[in-house]
Amino acid sequence: MPIDTSKNNQKIPVNPGEVLFVGGKPCLSLNILHEGSVRIEVTVGDISFALYSLEGANMTPAIFPLLEGTTLPFTVRAKSSCTISTYVMNQSNAKKTLTQKVSVGVMAVRTMLKEIGELYKKIIAIRGINAKAEKYIDNIGAAYFILNPAIFPDLSPGGPITRDENIIDPVMKSIRNNLAGFYEQGGMLPDSPTVSFLEEDHGEFFQKGYAETVEWNDSMFHFVRKILTVNPKISQALFESDPSLLQSAAESYVSTYRELFDILEREVHALLDFFQVLFGGEQSLVEKMNLTLDLFSTGYSPIPSTTLLPVTEWCLKSCQSLLSEFQQVFGTQYTGNFSSLDTLEKKQKEMTSKYSHELDSKKAIEERKAMSGDDSITAGIDLGSLKTELLNSASQILNYAQADPEAVKEFSTLMVKLKSFKNPLDPDPDNRKIRRTIAKTYWDVYRRSYLKWIKDGKRGPTAVEMMLRYGYFDESLLDDNHLLELRARMEQPRYDSNVPIHLGTEWLDKIYGREIPTSVDELGQTFFEKLKLDLKDSGIKSERDIPPEYDTGEARLQYELNAMYEPNVRLTSGNISSHFPILTRYHITLPLDKCYVTKSHVNKAIQDILAVDYTAFNREILYRNEEIGIKNEFVQRSVIPDFVIVPSIGPKIMMWQDLSIFRGSGSKESRGRIIIPHFVLGDLKTFLMEAIAAFRWELCKNILGPDWNNVGIPSITADYTDYVQFYKKSKDLSPELKEKITSDFKRFRTDRDKFAYDYSLWIKYESEGVQRVNRVVRSIFYRHIPFHKVIREKVSGQPAFAELHNRFKNVRGRQHKEFENKYKKYMDASGQLPKELYENLMFYEV
Repeated sequence: MPIDTSKNNQKIPVNPGEVLFVGGKPCLSLNILHEGSVRIEVTVGDISFALYSLEGANMTPAIFPLLEGTTLPFTVRAKSSCTISTYVMNQSNAKKTLTQKVSVGVMAVRTMLKEIGELYKKIIAIRGINAKAEKYIDNIGAAYFILNPAIFPDLSPGGPITRDENIIDPVMKSIRNNLAGFYEQGGMLPDSPTVSFLEEDHGEFFQKGYAETVEWNDSMFHFVRKILTVNPKISQALFESDPSLLQSAAESYVSTYRELFDILEREVHALLDFFQVLFGGEQSLVEKMNLTLDLFSTGYSPIPSTTLLPVTEWCLKSCQSLLSEFQQVFGTQYTGNFSSLDTLEKKQKEMTSKYSHELDSKKAIEERKAMSGDDSITAGIDLGSLKTELLNSASQILNYAQADPEAVKEFSTLMVKLKSFKNPLDPDPDNRKIRRTIAKTYWDVYRRSYLKWIKDGKRGPTAVEMMLRYGYFDESLLDDNHLLELRARMEQPRYDSNVPIHLGTEWLDKIYGREIPTSVDELGQTFFEKLKLDLKDSGIKSERDIPPEYDTGEARLQYELNAMYEPNVRLTSGNISSHFPILTRYHITLPLDKCYVTKSHVNKAIQDILAVDYTAFNREILYRNEEIGIKNEFVQRSVIPDFVIVPSIGPKIMMWQDLSIFRGSGSKESRGRIIIPHFVLGDLKTFLMEAIAAFRWELCKNILGPDWNNVGIPSITADYTDYVQFYKKSKDLSPELKEKITSDFKRFRTDRDKFAYDYSLWIKYESEGVQRVNRVVRSIFYRHIPFHKVIREKVSGQPAFAELHNRFKNVRGRQHKEFENKYKKYMDASGQLPKELYENLMFYEV
């Protein structure tokens, strides 16, 4: 029997296990716990569990629903023998009591502070399970598709993956649409699923955060907590001098508690949904794995046992681990349906026993392969000799660089500590602090090593050359097969193309030799502007005024490393919170041969994109040729940016600059700069599309200046920005489509990011005749980002493109005629035009 709170001013003892207040009932009393402890219990969905406990004197259980004026969202039960007083009052009286009796008010606020802290801990624990469960669902779904590609018969192997909202099975629909997003974001599915693939976080491609924390409005919470944690006499005096502060604190905490309680309910419901998808019933992922094992057992499945069984074993153990965590967090076993897991465990045991010889044989082969380097590219490299050559690589590099002894001592100590962590890339704050300190010394060592390497005729120990090339530093941080792969790929194949692609060291050579201008830094400052700021009292007004001792090759190198090189190694890693410039096995989520980037790889991807978007690098420049009377003629010219491959690994390519010269003659014709990691964790072509989209956007803004968003001067930036601002008012878009656009836009921070997403869809899908952008965007893109002529003719027969194509042909035909008539006066005796004018004329030919 719960306490009868209608009796006023009662002080009663309660035995362990007795219910004090029942959830769902109105709260009509202020309650003060004098001794003992109570447990707060809640039921969400089908789960009943203990939320937290309140122990000791001067606690006010159930103060939250009293002040909120709502029914109890939880049950309060005696955890141990306790004594409690109850005072009859409603919400209004309770609020007055808090301000009139400050000691009671402080007691109530302190209780809510305790409750909010405990509630948040429980939410974080549940969110941690949810993050894992969601990641497992996405990864297992991808693995299931790789194992059984026939589940989507409309998809061709290696082809694009499109969404399909007509699939009836909700789990299959989720797999399909997840994979479509994975493909759009540049994810690369392995040929065969592996345990490594299943364990990795592919949230970058699934567009999931898998966050283990929750967002809540905590600013007022922390402010009041600081007041409450000072000397009690001081906080008591503060509240007595102004009781309204206490009232505000109580109201804030009531609001915070409600916000967190709602989050708790959402998280629990999400967890139940995740478990249902994973192993709850006939449509679950585990049941689909059971069916895959059934097919395998018949002998008709083409999947090797050495591929399938490690995957199903991982699925089994991962799901069992989630159930174990569930019991730890909720204090009770999961009571939902997980019979499919029992079935999987039985099948797994039978199959593992039956095919143990194949599994053992595969393991032995892999071990021999790792020892011998028996691979097409690593053949001929003796692992033993290589390991001897790379022994104590860190010491070799530090000695070669002749770095500061004190810095080296700290660096070495921190490296030992970092290597002791389970995962050195963990985003934990203390771990990040260690990595930042190591990185500072690393970049100093990198600079010193490069300068010595240059002076030594570009010859040095293998460990040093691998550091300069890949960011390698310590052989113990990589596996044997990684070392073999890195060493084997040191020699780059010959490259000959009009696309300027540079390895990181080749780029630094040009900077050091003053062959090209330095890059801008993260604030947009040039080398000259930075130097001018550093020497502000020296009277430097132009670059010609820089004293020679400040404008040396070493000074430019130092600036370039700080301004462009180091920031892009960090940014291309894709995850700033886990960034570490030294290559480790924990970075490598794809086989190195799948993610290693050569100049030829970049060139092929660029040519593939240009075959669709042939104007990607075009801009209008001023052409003069006074010998034949040409004073000012604007012509189209394609100026391909410099592509720099830096020693980094990650899923990001950075568009760093749209121009390399920002003022003066030739600035509009200067090359941009796009930075590529040496190991790209995903589809190189997709990432380049995103970088080229950013390049297009920034170049247009730079060329047009303040008119970049002026719709009176049509441009890609002006028209697309206008679309983003006013799509909700567009008559060409249905209400449902407007809602979808609003939802899609929430994923992007800037208009440029939104444009890059649509640009990728334009190049990937629309060029194939698959409609993925809306009609407004299609109209803008067909005008400003036309397809190559072959593609235009292919898609022009579709109703969605027909009118756009005719309009484009008419406009371009008219422009071509105008230029043809205008250029006649510039023809020579043989009827030839200067190359620049001829190319411009051909640009407008349709």
